[in-house]
Amino acid sequence: MSENAPPEGSSDSTIDEYKDLSENMRDYGNKRFALMTLFVALTAGLLSAIFTQDPPLSSQVKSALKVVGFVTSIVFWIMEERAADYWHHFRRRAVELEEVLGYKQYQERPKPYIMKCTISWMEKKRLTRWIYHLATSLVTATNAVRAFYGFWIIAWVATLIWHSCF
Repeated sequence: MSENAPPEGSSDSTIDEYKDLSENMRDYGNKRFALMTLFVALTAGLLSAIFTQDPPLSSQVKSALKVVGFVTSIVFWIMEERAADYWHHFRRRAVELEEVLGYKQYQERPKPYIMKCTISWMEKKRLTRWIYHLATSLVTATNAVRAFYGFWIIAWVATLIWHSCF
């Protein structure tokens, strides 16, 4: 078998699909960061406009900008969730293909650094293994981004409710 030959039991179309999945995952990963960058820029612009002192904005204009900020947060959160759904879909399919191809790029992911130092101690205790599993499933980049958008949604609602403070 030559060095570039596909693994036994696989076909060129399986390898091509695997490559396409990897490209799609990269594209959606980049899209998620681009969305967040655009969201931060829009939010900064809205905050700057709302809190500007020269010339001062009327309360109606400030309220309208706060509503725009709230709606923008919701829209970007929805787009983020859809991009994350596609990314996870492509990853699951890539893991399926890796079993056929004998690859392990997506099957074996690194453990979170926070937990590496306590793994050997935790493996000795059943309860701590459960806690470890819970923590590693909650401490993800996707959940961090959800918390980020959630913060801004709550912040915009707070500025609308307590408009005299903001």
